[in-house]
Amino acid sequence: MSRLYLVRHAQASFFEDNYDQLSELGREQARQLGRHLAERGMAFDTVVTGPAVRHQDTARLAAEAYREETGHALPELNVIDELDEHNADHILRRGLDDIVVDHPHLLPLAENFRRSTERTDIQKNFQRLFEAVIDLWIDSRIAVDGVESYDDFHRRVCKGLEKVTSANQNGRSVLACSSVGPMTVILQHALGVEPAAALQLGWRLRNCTLNRFLFSGNRMTLDSFNSVAHLEPQHITYR
Repeated sequence: MSRLYLVRHAQASFFEDNYDQLSELGREQARQLGRHLAERGMAFDTVVTGPAVRHQDTARLAAEAYREETGHALPELNVIDELDEHNADHILRRGLDDIVVDHPHLLPLAENFRRSTERTDIQKNFQRLFEAVIDLWIDSRIAVDGVESYDDFHRRVCKGLEKVTSANQNGRSVLACSSVGPMTVILQHALGVEPAAALQLGWRLRNCTLNRFLFSGNRMTLDSFNSVAHLEPQHITYR
């Protein structure tokens, strides 16, 4: 069996002008991951990431820490465009007012988010609203120009996963870094569950979490989930 170690990117810059960059805490999370991989004596045949800066920087910083600890370099990063995150968050920016008219149960969530001023309240109310919107997106009950459908997103990620697994059969070990959305699709593939069930697991994924899958041919099995044993307790985050 081959092994896929799937990592959610370290903490990015939530609600900053440029979300797609690691925070200082995120950079430390990535370094802690690299040191953990080195201490465990783990080696990889392939390292892949999605195309986002936060994906690549998480892997790059982990690789730097790994090299500092072991004196050995990890394989060169291979960017897989299909492992990029969806852009369903754009629904909140481009079409929320119209969506609330069609789905009035979203109105209290939208108002709570808009009224939030403290950072913790902004994050909490954003997450509640975002989860409700994603549920509708997955069920194809909302569509916004410029936002790919869930079906298109699912097909894209599955294509990226097939690229990774088909190139790494026969006992190879792969380190991959992506985001919650693609990781949720991969969880669904491995567990054989409905999208909504996989999504509930996906919401639990912490920053820089380590997840282990075993695969051979078209078969994939989840072996461990959402491990943050490599992070200091004060460095564990969801966003």
